[in-house]
Amino acid sequence: MKIAAIAFTERGGNVAKLLKDKMNADGFIIYTHPMGGLKAFASLDEVTRLAWEGYDALVFVGACGIAVRAAAPYIRNKAEDRAVVAVDEAGHYAVSLLSGHIGGANALAESVARITGGEAVITTATDINGKFAVDTFAVCNNLHIRDTKIIKEISSRVLHGEPVGLVCDAKAKNIPDIFTDRADAGICISAEEKKPFDITLNLYPKTTVIGIGCRRGADNIEESALEFLRQNNISVHSLCAAATIDIKKDERGIKELCEKYGLELLTFTAAELGDTKGSFTASDFVKKTVGVDNVCERAVCAAGAELTHKKTAADGVTFALGTLKSTVDFGRGH
Repeated sequence: MKIAAIAFTERGGNVAKLLKDKMNADGFIIYTHPMGGLKAFASLDEVTRLAWEGYDALVFVGACGIAVRAAAPYIRNKAEDRAVVAVDEAGHYAVSLLSGHIGGANALAESVARITGGEAVITTATDINGKFAVDTFAVCNNLHIRDTKIIKEISSRVLHGEPVGLVCDAKAKNIPDIFTDRADAGICISAEEKKPFDITLNLYPKTTVIGIGCRRGADNIEESALEFLRQNNISVHSLCAAATIDIKKDERGIKELCEKYGLELLTFTAAELGDTKGSFTASDFVKKTVGVDNVCERAVCAAGAELTHKKTAADGVTFALGTLKSTVDFGRGH
């Protein structure tokens, strides 16, 4: 987590320096109180804008009101908001103000309090009642949340002791007893696009690897990839990586797909792909062209994934899918 600690007084600057040293935060101080090791700023609006754009979390060393007014113009929604914490300049209280679960402000407030010797102030209902928090669970297990608006419905049912449905296609452990397989609202943990409950919070494990082979200069890779996923009922949000042969590492369409959807690009030599064990769809043409009889399927397996969807060709591009082994831990983060 990249943290900006913003202070306004000499005493607050000492707290910002402490966070800089102990949390590797970047410290900022108002120019009227210059301090070594802290970056000076003249405008709170400007430093907040820069921090909001370039950091995951903002820690304001000062009154909560200052933090609230500074952050207010930039607040959008649960999925996009930065974590915001306010800690008083004596370090007595670290208050989680915004994005406590998804952004990690609750955990950050606790970390700040441990460093300053103070107390974390957490006000989210699930936390103060010791209940399961689905958004914290999702973040800790690297699950993509499709619709953050449904979190409120799930959390409300948890808090009121009402049944919450669960469909989990992944290996799971430490499942709380609040879940049932029969309810009108629930959580679906799957790479597939499905709605098992009337009100379904879809959580996608980012464990799917898409293997790609293509002709040089293919300009339809994203469009073809999305159609391939749609035909197989797999969410693009379940993708974690794209795998291909090393001679395609600079292929514009593949790079753009990875950049747009935040995928790691994994590349392998023809020899590495050829040494990969498995049953693959061989092509003499592909072998003659790149030195190995299959790229997309072999690349998936070379990435360590289990091949789940074999080669599909579309307009000069080939795709395959595989899944990395993982375990969803309901105790993680709680």
